[in-house]
Amino acid sequence: MRNEYDTDKINDLLMKAKSGDNGAWTKLYEEFEAFIHKVAWDRIKGLNLEKPHETENELFQAGWTGFARAIRRYESGKSGFLTYAKRDIEGAMSEQLRFEFDDGITNKPREEKIVVERPKDDSEEEMQAFEAKVSSAAFWGRFRASSGMSVGAPTDHEKFRQGRRILHILEVLKMLTDEDHSISKADLLEQLHYYRVGKHGNDSSLTVKKGELGLHSDDNTYTTDLEDMLRELDPLNYTGTNDDDYRIKYSSYKDDGLNRKINKVKGQKALPITDFSYTHDFDNETLDRLIQLASFSDIFSNEEKSQLISKLVSTASVYYHTPFMDGDDIRFNPAAIHGRFAQRNGADGKLLAENLKTIQKAINSLAQIRFRFNRYTADHKLVPKYDSVSVLSPYHMVVYHDNYYVIGLNQVWGDQKRVLHYRVDLMSDIEIATDEEGKIIPIEVCAFDGLPISNAYWDPEKYMSEHINMGYDSPRDIKIQILEDDYTLLHSWFGDHYKKIDSVTETVDDGSMVNYDIVVVKTSPYMITHWAMQYGTAVEILDEEIREKTRGELKRMEKMYE
Repeated sequence: MRNEYDTDKINDLLMKAKSGDNGAWTKLYEEFEAFIHKVAWDRIKGLNLEKPHETENELFQAGWTGFARAIRRYESGKSGFLTYAKRDIEGAMSEQLRFEFDDGITNKPREEKIVVERPKDDSEEEMQAFEAKVSSAAFWGRFRASSGMSVGAPTDHEKFRQGRRILHILEVLKMLTDEDHSISKADLLEQLHYYRVGKHGNDSSLTVKKGELGLHSDDNTYTTDLEDMLRELDPLNYTGTNDDDYRIKYSSYKDDGLNRKINKVKGQKALPITDFSYTHDFDNETLDRLIQLASFSDIFSNEEKSQLISKLVSTASVYYHTPFMDGDDIRFNPAAIHGRFAQRNGADGKLLAENLKTIQKAINSLAQIRFRFNRYTADHKLVPKYDSVSVLSPYHMVVYHDNYYVIGLNQVWGDQKRVLHYRVDLMSDIEIATDEEGKIIPIEVCAFDGLPISNAYWDPEKYMSEHINMGYDSPRDIKIQILEDDYTLLHSWFGDHYKKIDSVTETVDDGSMVNYDIVVVKTSPYMITHWAMQYGTAVEILDEEIREKTRGELKRMEKMYE
């Protein structure tokens, strides 16, 4: 920021942007762009980076995501927005740096370790703080890579029995390995040290090679523990068809490395047993799909969704991240879910899942997207509907009658822009929009009640009721006459977004009296015509313009079916 202490100016821009002033939003972005870059360069200053500009750009993108998070969290009347922004920007960069450091791109010595200092007394409060510091889900390797701390010699406690030692190994493998990340035998031993000291303050039973971590012992017990675990969890013979039966994979499992070691054959060379990786209940792609299913389900409450998704994430390693969650919080409006998940015939499920993931990432980062909008042909192929690439400022995603839609601001014609929605399964080549320098292009804002930078509540069901069958025309109030006891039909289509304004009694052909209610709904004039025809005599549209269109449609249908 050119003046990072100009709180009043920032707050004024923020309030205007939240009300849909795109000029104020652009100025707010410009104010923070330089600040985020400065923080990024400060964070990598002094590091021996092979490609510093690429790393800085990654940190800028992370910082922008933190800025977006601050906007959503900020509520006027509390502490100034700058307080939120600085904390979230720096926090997002720290998270990114932990991953960068763990990939070994800096010159920080890999041998630096965690400092684990026991509390001076054993009070419950101090012990809880101690355990929270070193045994959280993101601990060992990332602390070691980013903190430059060291672990002292183990304290003198009773030794762990073999069963617990094997469980320790299993827990470390679950958290620090997956389909894309393995760990060597030596590194696993080191991480066990951090795990035991961090969780139990007790590492006296750990055996390591002479000279490592200041301890002196042999590694027979450790190797025996590993072999016993593999014998229990894995097949001894690889057949080519039993790959999924291996709970722990290692360097030579396809060559029966463990079996050859157990049943030594004269002249047969032993194979290395290292580079272990835990096979989680769900691979990352499946986990993405399951979380999407839970996110967009209409059978769970918001609280149940959060609990279910948290449980799913807990089955993965610390390397797994989903754009649908931020810690314990869902990263979208769960009230927007208005239908059940179903894969349409001919739809590419994997492509749809990737599209949803990319769009949600863009929504999280307040970034524009580019894409092509398509249509189906007679031979079931998706082809571009327009020659040009579309650009959208995505605000929300919803599900309507088994189809996913993204809602956002788009240019319609000329310089005119309006909020539109697109079926996600008809979109392709979706990417987060960036400029020539690779920086994301932030969304544009407008006077839309569902503006994502606003803290105001947005009712997605109201939006969908106003766009029945997701029509594209502008909604308006329309009067409908229905039987007084036939509101279920209206509720199925419009939820609670209708209002009774009058009642009438009419004489029907048999001379009996029938009671009707007159209600008003706000929805698509184009689509309500087809809706009225769908339900025949169950509803009657009282709007004269729509009645005229309906009569015309009925005449055309009569001629078609003569």
